[in-house]
Amino acid sequence: MALRTHYDTKAILLRSAEALFVERGIDAVSMREINRHAGQRNASSLHYHFSSRDNLLEALIDWRMPPVNRRRHAMVELCRQAAPEERRRKLTEAIVMPLAETMFERDPPNHWIRLHARIYEVSSFDFSAVFHTKGYNSGLLAVRQIHEALSPELPQLIRDQRLMFAIRMSVYSLADWLRGVLKMQSMIPVDDPNIFLGNLLDVMNASLYAPVTPFSVPLHAWQNQDTGHTR
Repeated sequence: MALRTHYDTKAILLRSAEALFVERGIDAVSMREINRHAGQRNASSLHYHFSSRDNLLEALIDWRMPPVNRRRHAMVELCRQAAPEERRRKLTEAIVMPLAETMFERDPPNHWIRLHARIYEVSSFDFSAVFHTKGYNSGLLAVRQIHEALSPELPQLIRDQRLMFAIRMSVYSLADWLRGVLKMQSMIPVDDPNIFLGNLLDVMNASLYAPVTPFSVPLHAWQNQDTGHTR
């Protein structure tokens, strides 16, 4: 039997961490459990390779995000080349589909969508800083530039928030579809991935370009809620 290499060990640890984080949540899994799940006899193996939970999460992002970002850049280029009347839909596809396509990787399986949703739950981990530093947001920055050109009537803050909503809603919707909870919790059939993804794209496309409707939260409701935001 060939000796296990340094890189083999790291890959095994990453797969074990991803599997456990996806099933139970990041804060619910100990480093020791990951080590044991990966079949490591050396109790300090995970710490040796990653040194901390944050470094482990960053390594998981380094593993999963580059292909998604490359795919998004490719789809952005298709959007640029599309006929003007097709560009809005093509841009929406460039937001959603690089994420959705990971769901259909089977050999080996790719759990990035569900891991992505789990990372969103960890308030102590600066997800955006990792993306910015490593350049994994470059595809979304290209999306942002085209979105501005396609919706000049919208204020930049509105466009930026809608792009954020589109990403986060897509991640959570795709993760819930993968977990099989949508039908159980809503009693609405979502078994056909073509209908589900087509509908998700339609919803995201509509939300990105909808006109702005003025709205104010009732003062009494705002004053009685601890939102975690400064006012």
